[in-house]
Amino acid sequence: MAPVFAAPSIEQHQYLKKTGSELIIFDWHLERGDDLKLTTALGKERDITRMAADFSTQSWSVDNPSTETNMEVFRKDNKLIFSGTFEGEKIEKTSTIDAAPWYQALSLSLRQFTDQSRNHSEFWSIRPDNLAVHHLQVSREAEEILNFNGISSTVIKLKIQLTGLKSAFWSCYYWLRKSDGLFVRYEGPSGPPGWPLTIVELMDTSAQAKVDGDLQQVQ
Repeated sequence: MAPVFAAPSIEQHQYLKKTGSELIIFDWHLERGDDLKLTTALGKERDITRMAADFSTQSWSVDNPSTETNMEVFRKDNKLIFSGTFEGEKIEKTSTIDAAPWYQALSLSLRQFTDQSRNHSEFWSIRPDNLAVHHLQVSREAEEILNFNGISSTVIKLKIQLTGLKSAFWSCYYWLRKSDGLFVRYEGPSGPPGWPLTIVELMDTSAQAKVDGDLQQVQ
């Protein structure tokens, strides 16, 4: 059953993305209304993902003047329709998928998997750096205890993989707070073997102060 939201509301968080010695803070802003609108801001890039109440993606847009990207993708039946400019090149294409849902913003779309009845699902997603469309699967791995915001909480660990024989070649992990599905941690490869790991973590005010100092040292 799809989640029911009592009234329009706003949810905001900040996350720290770490890849090797690079530290980046990004904002996460969710608006609940007739649909779900998630805006993420990382540097000059703004991503807007619109979702239905069941967290399936309806459209995704990216605006990043530093990479000459201003594009949108929307789903129509079993097709993903691309338009706009990606890294300075005009893009007009259509990718055919099946009836499985499209999950672009996994930080929110995976929230439903805190439901114990959901252990596995397949979905479609677009790789942001090259716009390749991938068929992926998510599996519920375990419950763990993590400390964030100064509080120890029970979290759900989810594993994301490619489907079929390709599943052995790539995977990443998401951790969601069990009580409400809040995305608290991501861990996965930043590229081919040998590249540094990327870790994304929910921040609190004490973490913000430490990161500000670390950023000054890196700069």
